[in-house]
Formats: sequence, C-alpha cells, structure tokens
Amino acid sequence: MWRALALPSRLRVVSHLSHARSEAEATTFLAKFKARTDGWAPFFTSDQLPAYVAALITNYSTPASPPRKHGPGRPRKEPIRVVDTHLRYAQVDKRREGGRVVEVKRHILFGAADDLIQILETDGCGSQINTSYVERDNLTSRHSNGRLVRKTLSHSKKKDYLQRQLDLEDAIYNFVRPHSALRVKLRKPAAYGRRWQPRTPAM
Repeated sequence: MWRALALPSRLRVVSHLSHARSEAEATTFLAKFKARTDGWAPFFTSDQLPAYVAALITNYSTPASPPRKHGPGRPRKEPIRVVDTHLRYAQVDKRREGGRVVEVKRHILFGAADDLIQILETDGCGSQINTSYVERDNLTSRHSNGRLVRKTLSHSKKKDYLQRQLDLEDAIYNFVRPHSALRVKLRKPAAYGRRWQPRTPAM
C-alpha cells in the first residue's frame, strides 16, 4: 500500500495498491499524486526505496534536446530529462537489528539541507527529516480498517475490494473524523464548556 500524506494538515492525498514495490508502480503512484495537486514539486520524504528517485525524475522533469555532439560516434537521439528546480527529496534509512531500530541515516537527494530544514520548521514539523507522520498514519489505518489486518476473516483477498475500502477509509479520515492534533483552542469557551474546535485534515 502506497500512501502520500500532506503536512502539516495530515491530509491523505492518494492511496495506491500494488503487488510489488517496483519503479513502474512508484511512477504510477506519483503520477496520481501529481494529478491531485497543483503540479508543483513539494518537499518529499520517504524510506530508502530506490524506485522513488526514478519515479520523481519521471514525473517532475521535462524533456530537453541533448547537446550537439562533436567528433566521432553517433549522436544521442533520446532526450535528456531536466529535473524541476523546485524538487526537494530526502530519504530516511533505518537499520534494524533484532526487530529494533539501531541506526537512522538521512540522505538528501534533491535540494539543499538548509532549505529543507527551513521548510520543516515553517510547517511546524520540527527540524529533523523523518517519516514518523506517515508511519503513525499507517498505524491509524490498520486500527480503523479491518481489511488490513492479517490472519483474520476480514482480510482482503481481492485488490479491487481493498481499494474501495481504502477510498472509503480515506474519505472518512479526511472529511469526517476530527484529528486530535489539529484542534484549535477557542478564545471563549463555547456552549457546554467546550474549549476546543475540532478539525478534520480537510478542514
């Protein structure tokens, strides 16, 4: 299950299912993400899956004519890809021993470190590149969607049915269920002494 989470709103932008974590599936997943956004390249963070790099270049680049070659040899016919200058991407590599995380490495593949830290601090996500928000969202999804639980009668056996259930879950998560981390304190207590205004990710 591939999922893109927008911060700081924690909005689930797209959920994509596949049988393999391949470059083709990563390209399809990011193409869906780009179609649901304004097309600008945001700041991406992910795990250490190598397929993301090629998928990002495919979706956030433009073809350009190769430079004219002087000298012997055949000229290059395939266009080169010019990566979007706004693209910023970092990977979080976690090394585990005995089921526990013992080391975390962060690799910046597109963009400058100072620029990425400034974006994180502006969005209120701290100053450390991480994937904790999407990992916590995966836990929320497994608790609210019985089809993601293994070795149970509710476990999905067909991709289409699971995709429909994920779409329903995303709609409830984005538009119906308030998120406790997004609530806003009221200036004056409302009726029945309520001090907080609940908000959903879409709000």
